[in-house]
Amino acid sequence: MKFRKIISAALGIMLALSAVPCVLASAADNTSAKTEENAETTAMRNAIVEVKKRLNVPKSLDQFSYETETRYDTIYYRFTWYREGKDEKSGRTYTAESMTAEYFNGYLGSYQYYSYDSGRSGKPSFSKLTAKEQDELAKKYLYQLNPDLKGNPVIERTSSEQELFGKNVNYRISRKETGVDFDKNYGSISIDRDTGKLLSYSLKWWSDAVLPDASKKLSVSEVSDIYASRKPLKAYYDLFTGYEYNKETGERKSIPYVLAVYEPTVGGENEIDAITGKYTSMYKDREKLSYTDAYSWDYDYDDDEILEEEPSYAGDSEDDYLSDAEKEALEKENEYISYEKALEIIKADEYIVFNKELVLADNSISYYTDGQFVTRPFRRLNFEFTTADETKDSIYLYVALDAYSGEIISFSKSYDYGYKSKNKNTTALDEKKSLAVANKAANHFISSKARAYRYDNDVKPTKDTTEATFGFTRYVNNLPAVFDTMSVRVDSRGEVLSFSYNYRNIKFPEANLVSEEEAYKKLFEHMKPDLYYTGFTDLQLKSHTYLTYKFEPYYYINAVTGDRITSYGEPYYTAEKKAEPAKEVKLYTDIKGHKYEKEITALFEYGIRITESEKLNPDEAITIGEFVTLCSTAHGGSIGGLYPDERKYNEKTDSYEYFENPMLQKKLTYGELARIYVYLYANDCLTAAGIEGIYAPPFKNVKQSDPYCGYAAIAKAKKLISGSEDGSFDPSQKLSRGKCLKLFYDYIASDKEKDVYEIVKV
Repeated sequence: MKFRKIISAALGIMLALSAVPCVLASAADNTSAKTEENAETTAMRNAIVEVKKRLNVPKSLDQFSYETETRYDTIYYRFTWYREGKDEKSGRTYTAESMTAEYFNGYLGSYQYYSYDSGRSGKPSFSKLTAKEQDELAKKYLYQLNPDLKGNPVIERTSSEQELFGKNVNYRISRKETGVDFDKNYGSISIDRDTGKLLSYSLKWWSDAVLPDASKKLSVSEVSDIYASRKPLKAYYDLFTGYEYNKETGERKSIPYVLAVYEPTVGGENEIDAITGKYTSMYKDREKLSYTDAYSWDYDYDDDEILEEEPSYAGDSEDDYLSDAEKEALEKENEYISYEKALEIIKADEYIVFNKELVLADNSISYYTDGQFVTRPFRRLNFEFTTADETKDSIYLYVALDAYSGEIISFSKSYDYGYKSKNKNTTALDEKKSLAVANKAANHFISSKARAYRYDNDVKPTKDTTEATFGFTRYVNNLPAVFDTMSVRVDSRGEVLSFSYNYRNIKFPEANLVSEEEAYKKLFEHMKPDLYYTGFTDLQLKSHTYLTYKFEPYYYINAVTGDRITSYGEPYYTAEKKAEPAKEVKLYTDIKGHKYEKEITALFEYGIRITESEKLNPDEAITIGEFVTLCSTAHGGSIGGLYPDERKYNEKTDSYEYFENPMLQKKLTYGELARIYVYLYANDCLTAAGIEGIYAPPFKNVKQSDPYCGYAAIAKAKKLISGSEDGSFDPSQKLSRGKCLKLFYDYIASDKEKDVYEIVKV
């Protein structure tokens, strides 16, 4: 889709919006008569006028640009009014202020305000509007921009009631009809917290929506029964991992175990029409009507990432994987089968065709987990023959053998036929014959274990199929053990091209399964479907709505107990605890009549609190921890790095535990405040300041032996502290809570941005 943009200083100069060029008047016509305005220009003129009725566009925004696009027989407009600024030094022009609106078919879908110099400084400040005033403005804007809005919009504030930082107050718009959410209709509003100016707005809303009658909906019990009847469960064994902790040794050991589970056999079909009880027809209707997301100007497309599963036996290279202990063990190389012995085993195997042309490309030791869940070494061998001769074929062979026993764990072989090769296989695959070869190969490689596997019947050969992979799943107690599979690839000439398998020697529980009915009954005690309105718009922008029950699409059920479990085998539903009612934080009870009552109260309303207890004790000395919290919330900066948590090693858990720095519990003194200032504003001097006995006393009552002497000296030299008028400075003097809150209030209420040392004068 192509956009065309035009910028003019006056709205009277317009071009047609279609791909057809404007009909230009001749020079003679221009001198005698005004060119008649065409239909598209008139439509755009009307759109501009309508949008400006809803937006207050100031005259100072004397520049104009637009983009148009015709979709679904509807013209979409993006209008921008702006003014330019000019940098005096560079002469560069830039957009100083702009307002952008997206409009179509009488509907204003989005709005964005921009100002080059609108950034707020990092200094906190009190809002000039109350939260109630801000909320009322947000509601006003909703209907001002779309006065014909139908339905029941719900506006929820997402910003906290009052914030010291940032300029935006944000709201979420949702739609709820007869108590039911409408998931396709939503939006957002953002306003300036001080002026109430509209900063941004977006809304996706279907005013023409005819909603199904929710009073006719099926009950949750009825729809659950319908869902259960259409979602038969599949029973199988699955492998899980538990953990066992040895208190004496401190070791944590993984313990694999097996559970019989139920899982729904049909994925995705979990949305039921709440009135008819049938699977929703929305998706079929949408395909018939060529749906569109017409209320959004832009489109985003996500590329699906395809991940290739690594074979279970694959390991890393020796250098990367092995520990020192394992490298030590490798010195006993004579315990492993040699390469020569491995090659002998491969060549002697009747199901591995070892072509005489093959040469060794790689020979290494790696590791795999055997059927006993024990990590064992295996010898990994890669052979290949490559050629550019078009009459010959390139051949690749990979074999993995247990490094102790020489048992073949897996192998795979492939041919890259030359363009003029006479060996190219064109024989059609016979499924029955090839399956027989695959079964014989399985018996050859794993003997009696092969009898536990059943063919998955997933090969559907055509006349062009020359080779196929036959998949098998192990069965125990007549249930599939999905974690134990076998794969055999066979070509139409009878050569086995690959073999691999998993077979765990693990205890399987009895398959005394509860019925599907019982499993669903337990499931629905907790898993309730969501009820909501949903739908789509067609190419004529007409909305189609549906009342839908939606169930969770995927779940695991312990097939023996009937209880839902997680994919880790743990209970999914735990004992439901009643949520504790939110504790109402009330204003301090001991500040009435205090000289700083007004300031403490104002900060409290903005969440600036030193303590959550009912009493502040305003004249009590503030702790270092309380001052750190106050700085981070009221100043936007943090001095927590000066008081890091203490780390201690726990030998039992083989991990580090963290504990609060004990300094945070101490009372804040002027000496410690000087140290904080050096940390914040002269950090390169912090280490030097801590050296005792080398600094001359910076104030008459500071002793050279005082541990804070160095901090006070550097802080004074950097003009971070000044001391009293008489030249004294008492490092042990403490600051009260009320005094600190008053100082921070004055800082926030002032227009000038200051640093901490300017707030708390020392």
